[in-house]
Amino acid sequence: MNIKIHSIYFAALAMIGAPALATASPEGGHNHFEQTSGALQTHSLDIITRHPPGPHSDAHYEFRLSDDEIPSGWTTIRLNNQSSSTHFGFMVRVPDELSDITVEEYMDAVSLPFQDAWDPYFAGEIDVEGFFGLLLPAMPEWFESTVPIGGPGLTSGNTVSQTTLDLKPGTYFIECYILDDEGVFHTTHGMVEKLVVTEPADETSAPEADHQVLISSSDGLVFDAAAIQPGHKTFEVVFEDNDIYGHGLGHDVHLVRIDGDTNISELNDWMNYLDVGADLYYADRGALISASGHRGPQTFIGGVQSMFPDSAAGDAFPLTAYFHASLRPGRYALVSEVPNPIQPDPDNPEMSMLVEFSVTPGAGLTGAWFDPATNGQGWNLMAAPHGVFGFFYGYSDDGSPLWLMTEESIEDVVPGEPVTFNLLYGSGGSFANPVSPEELVPWGEVTFTFENCGQATATMTRADGTQTSELVRVAQTAGLSECGL
Repeated sequence: MNIKIHSIYFAALAMIGAPALATASPEGGHNHFEQTSGALQTHSLDIITRHPPGPHSDAHYEFRLSDDEIPSGWTTIRLNNQSSSTHFGFMVRVPDELSDITVEEYMDAVSLPFQDAWDPYFAGEIDVEGFFGLLLPAMPEWFESTVPIGGPGLTSGNTVSQTTLDLKPGTYFIECYILDDEGVFHTTHGMVEKLVVTEPADETSAPEADHQVLISSSDGLVFDAAAIQPGHKTFEVVFEDNDIYGHGLGHDVHLVRIDGDTNISELNDWMNYLDVGADLYYADRGALISASGHRGPQTFIGGVQSMFPDSAAGDAFPLTAYFHASLRPGRYALVSEVPNPIQPDPDNPEMSMLVEFSVTPGAGLTGAWFDPATNGQGWNLMAAPHGVFGFFYGYSDDGSPLWLMTEESIEDVVPGEPVTFNLLYGSGGSFANPVSPEELVPWGEVTFTFENCGQATATMTRADGTQTSELVRVAQTAGLSECGL
């Protein structure tokens, strides 16, 4: 069965909660500007997600906004996750005639019907068609005019993420609809807040991006990660279109750091909150769950929630937002919260909404290097996520072959600044019985000074002498189109 839901219900499918929850009062307003890149400036809003201490802390999640009213324009939203669970900030704009609606009224109208319809589905009493059959008639008519406008992406516990949006004047609700391990949405526990955006007081500008991410229902996630380097990066996310998928939501973009315990297949399955089994019933009780008893992937570092045009504000596709992340060397993935993001469209098998990539320091240094004045010997350098390392192939003073390898890998390679590696040497081995790594012995050291990814100076030093070579790269790895230094 392929479930398609009319867009008037789209935002309703993400709103869940319980009545009579008081809104969190802001803790110190600060409608200031901040520099996100160069001289470009945006407004700022902080969102704290936490589980307040107390006898019922496990069942009480909340947002704390630095301001409940901010001016419109480009705004950088920091989601400061002070809990151990994963959270995000899904933002939806309500019609202007509902500007006076309270959090309690909003949750009474939308959140309770969602949880009420969800409970028998999560318990396995009804299938997914039965769930939507209960939910859709219960949604208020005014949701026809609500618009999802983005928000901070998935953010793991004890992590801060940043997302920049162009907020128009209006009334917004911010929530986290991730589940706990009992099938209760975080909004039901109190994680929903109201934000009012007023007319602009100052002119703002979009940040300058380091990388661009394109997303559409036809091409999926498109991201060129060739030679991406560590450091603080700003990602421009362009929604070329959006669609309603089988789980009733649109596509979005989240950044995942693939740590040692991150399983891509499990991540793929976790992204669909419906967790539909072959029999159309809830399957494994693991999808989009993050709570004390079931953390879920603990590697999310931000992104942008689903965006649709706000026709009342004159919006149209493409829509653009930004997120900011500090990348360290390692493996990463961009993923969308759609059913089966690895291949969300059976009719378009080449399209994917899960793109893996690596952050590799000095990626463009990988290749074969030699000094034209002493051709016949040279270096093979390799850049991996943990750093740059290399091998020397040449001859010793007595004419015998000499093979050396660097003892360590070095992450911090900067043009014009020397980096020194210790060199190791092995002898006494044979084809059938090579020298084991622990039997390698120190030979000396080499100091590289890279001018760029095509020229370098290498000085090899040991007790009996020094040799300096002016190296050029003569071969490189396909796909490394940028230097990366």
